[in-house]
Amino acid sequence: MEKFKGFAVFAENLKSFGSKRQGFEVIRNINIIVGRNNSGKSSLIDIIEYATDGTMVFQETHSHQKLQSKIVTETLFTEEDAHFFPLNAIGGDISRIQYQSHYDYGITLVGGRLLSHIVGPRLAELIAFDSPVKHPKLEDLHNYKFAVMKASRRNPLEGLRFYRLAAERNITPEADAADIRINSNGVGATNMIQNFINKSHLPSYLVEKTLLGALNEVFAPDTVFTDIVCQHHATNHWEIFLEEENKGRIALSQSGSGLKTTILVLCYIHLLPTVLKEPLNKFVFAFEELENNLHPALQRRLLSYLAAQSVINDFPIFLTTHSSVAIDMFSRRNDAQIVHVTHDGKSSVAKKITTYIESRGVLDDLDLRASDLLQANGIIWVEGPSDRIYLNTWISLISDGSLIEGVHYQCVFYGGRLLSHLSADSPDEKYDGIPLLTINRNAAIIIDSDKKAEESELNNTKKRILHEFDKFSGFSWVTDGREIENYTADSLLKKWLSPEVKFKSYRNKYSSFFKNLNSMQSGLGDRYERKKALLAEELSALTCIDDIRLSPELFEKMTGLCNVIRNWNKISENI
Repeated sequence: MEKFKGFAVFAENLKSFGSKRQGFEVIRNINIIVGRNNSGKSSLIDIIEYATDGTMVFQETHSHQKLQSKIVTETLFTEEDAHFFPLNAIGGDISRIQYQSHYDYGITLVGGRLLSHIVGPRLAELIAFDSPVKHPKLEDLHNYKFAVMKASRRNPLEGLRFYRLAAERNITPEADAADIRINSNGVGATNMIQNFINKSHLPSYLVEKTLLGALNEVFAPDTVFTDIVCQHHATNHWEIFLEEENKGRIALSQSGSGLKTTILVLCYIHLLPTVLKEPLNKFVFAFEELENNLHPALQRRLLSYLAAQSVINDFPIFLTTHSSVAIDMFSRRNDAQIVHVTHDGKSSVAKKITTYIESRGVLDDLDLRASDLLQANGIIWVEGPSDRIYLNTWISLISDGSLIEGVHYQCVFYGGRLLSHLSADSPDEKYDGIPLLTINRNAAIIIDSDKKAEESELNNTKKRILHEFDKFSGFSWVTDGREIENYTADSLLKKWLSPEVKFKSYRNKYSSFFKNLNSMQSGLGDRYERKKALLAEELSALTCIDDIRLSPELFEKMTGLCNVIRNWNKISENI
């Protein structure tokens, strides 16, 4: 998000946070906040709420041990800030010898980091400046310092519309009200929807088409709603009704909490901007524990929809959660981050998750278990991390980005030689291997042939796995060449190689990909054979659909696998 580039926001002495600054090192489109109950997840969202308000008037009950609460930001000194220093000004505290003008001095500060205490609307106090130059200090240039600290860039959250959906929420029948608003507990949602349907000054299509279409995007294929209406009770209250083809109209009060949660989220995204006459990029949304009463498949579809809207319309979303679904979905996305909140009995600590060890701590905190794989729509078994990277890239290209790991399928590693301990037979069959079907009945497997010549035979383990997958009509694929890297097209390899490396095509699909790299540059293949995942990331970043089409076998297999994934998810589209 460009408007939050280089921006960080923290709090001191706010609710569960003590005097040591805690908050967000960066702001992404999707900001996942995880931690145990009462660890301080909601306090993190309060930081964002206070920053958007900008007045810095803190509730007395929000102070930590009766100490003054503060919001602190870190921002970059930009070229726009340099323009506060006039081009036609010279001398004074800024040396004539070193700088031809005050603007020339200001330009040298670009890239420095400003630590600011936000004290009011467009007003901040400088705490520290990590300046690229030593003299003179910005702190000593009072007029310029004041101008820089008043810039809106010190707090780009200020002035944005902040809306929160609380964990405890509901939609109930409501009387007509001219004041169209929606509270964090869901109060006002019925009145908002009925006003859009019934009042001529509001566009009814936003409910009848846009909201209804989004609702079906989340609930289909399990449920398809054909209409949404509001009807007036004798009690003078309006109620929302949803219509299904074979069930007729059903009152929302007779429906589950998951449906109500989804409707509330869609009201925030699609109706609220029209009511307030502001575009979505002027909003910040915080949704607390959306997983409550939502099946994992619905969670994935709702979160996927939210993520897409956030990216398309350029607004941030903050999600508190205890769900592994959100963690799985967003742990590998560049436009998302996971922040882990812990409490040591005295105060809370917020830490962005960046390493495997840190992520293990999150899973331990949430008491997640490997059995959660049962919730995935389907599992693709691959040998290791590099296979997963190639596969995800190919699936994304073949499906035009419509099939996503963590939403429609999950990759799981079987680890090469460990294949002999797996079995795709029915769990009722007596075999000592680990039964794949008890982990998830929707399964596919990708296996390197490891063949060194066309006449080489597959080993008995691979033959057995293929036979077992055939018995339950599962998707199994043994690479046509030696390893998955042998699918790398010459065109892709040329794009990847450094200019000084002389390209040499390898025509034998059973030869070692890495030995071929060695023949182009001594040690190149050996280096990447030890770092296969790094190679996969570098090649995948350059891969396009034409590189896949150059191998008819690869294109055919990936097309088939994408259709299998669609079947797992009951998606009818075919390539």
